[in-house]
Amino acid sequence: MVALLPLQDLLAQAKAKALDPARCGYDLCHAIVSGVREARASRPDLVARFGAYLLQNHASSLSHEVWATYEQVYMALLQHGRVAPGSTNAASADSEDLRKAQQYTATLTKQFPSSQRVRRLEAMLLEARREYGEAEKEYKAILEEDPHNLQAVKRQIALHRQKGEVKEAVKKLNDYLTTFCSDMEAWVMLHELYLSAQKYKEAAFCIEELVLINPMSYIYLVRAGEITYTKGISQHGGSHDQLLTARKYFAHALELKPGCLRALYGILLVCAAFGSSTKGKGVKVDTAELVAFAQPLLLKAYTPATGPAHPMRGLVIAMLKKLTVAEGTLPASA
Repeated sequence: MVALLPLQDLLAQAKAKALDPARCGYDLCHAIVSGVREARASRPDLVARFGAYLLQNHASSLSHEVWATYEQVYMALLQHGRVAPGSTNAASADSEDLRKAQQYTATLTKQFPSSQRVRRLEAMLLEARREYGEAEKEYKAILEEDPHNLQAVKRQIALHRQKGEVKEAVKKLNDYLTTFCSDMEAWVMLHELYLSAQKYKEAAFCIEELVLINPMSYIYLVRAGEITYTKGISQHGGSHDQLLTARKYFAHALELKPGCLRALYGILLVCAAFGSSTKGKGVKVDTAELVAFAQPLLLKAYTPATGPAHPMRGLVIAMLKKLTVAEGTLPASA
């Protein structure tokens, strides 16, 4: 029954036992690790703590899950033990987490001696230690044996990104997406790389592809609205039509996820841009109704029903006053 509980409820039980895996026992530890995996949550802290306890004390009880758990805990340890960029401390490359991860790869290699998956995991340990040259050699060796190993291709791209080789990462991603054009994770990575290089036109193309692949994802619509708004207010090529398109993206995101704060902020930013924009060639856009709709919802999100006021409420009110266009006014209750 423990495993059926939501992750936050499982964590509440674990906190009552001081987050001590030994006190939590097998059932609760197993439920937490499984809950993180099933929710696809990014909680390497939980997986490293409770998963390592399971492997050390209850590996036989995990049955068919044991190897998946090894890999899950291994990945969490890599995230925990990763050497920080610019670190000059040689000892940091041999942290306790990475030493434990090394032990796990030895166990996995013994169980699966000819597995390319395990070799890729070993190369990821080299990445965590910032031994990029050795990691690159391993990925190349894997791809020489199997040119269609997609995970190795992705790790190569991620490696270029970590090394700051943006142009090379972009080139490899574009080559990859020419063949695997429905890979959403790859489009997101390419979008972020273009954004980091301030190539907004190319970044917008990537996010539009994501909207086409998954039109019911509100977060892609929000991102599309944000980048289209950024292009619209630009002094170099920005246009009134781009602001109108951004407004549509934000409005559709709100339809899919009512109360989405990023979409509400986006709508108000677009309305403020309409009020000050000279790109519309005299075309006036009536934003009063939209402002009147968005402002109260935004204020409500920062106004608790009981207890002390939200610490951000004052800043939000000040921001709304600056963003308010001529047609819109803050509610009297603000």
